[in-house]
Amino acid sequence: MRTRKINPGPFCFETSLSVQVGDINYGNHVGNERYLLFAQETRIRFLQSIGCTEAKFGEFGLVLTEAHVEYFHELFHGDAITIKLSVSAPSRASFDCFYEIIAMRPIGMVTAAMIKTAMVCFDYSERKVRSIPEHLKQLLLQCSMGSMA
Repeated sequence: MRTRKINPGPFCFETSLSVQVGDINYGNHVGNERYLLFAQETRIRFLQSIGCTEAKFGEFGLVLTEAHVEYFHELFHGDAITIKLSVSAPSRASFDCFYEIIAMRPIGMVTAAMIKTAMVCFDYSERKVRSIPEHLKQLLLQCSMGSMA
């Protein structure tokens, strides 16, 4: 197995999804763009768990500025997947989210993909980057250490 380039810290959130027919491409497996949608759904669920949304992150919002995906195993229609999320310690205005997508195979659990997204706190009305509100920065810091309040 090749070395992973994306190395998350401790995971602080986990959710489950199933691969739908709309996720399948001409190769009869999940299309590469769908992995970012799986990550977004996981991020949305995580944000809900801390009382936020991508559009309402404190008094501002969040914008995705960068994404990286490493693929390891194919996913197929009907696969039940588990997605684990971790975050980096936040900077003034940004933090990274890391996702591990796991599927069950006859050999056991396998990592299908690792994803990293860079998130920036953004004021959509002013179209400017803003500082992460302090109470949310503290929640993200707790998550980065593998615990939540």
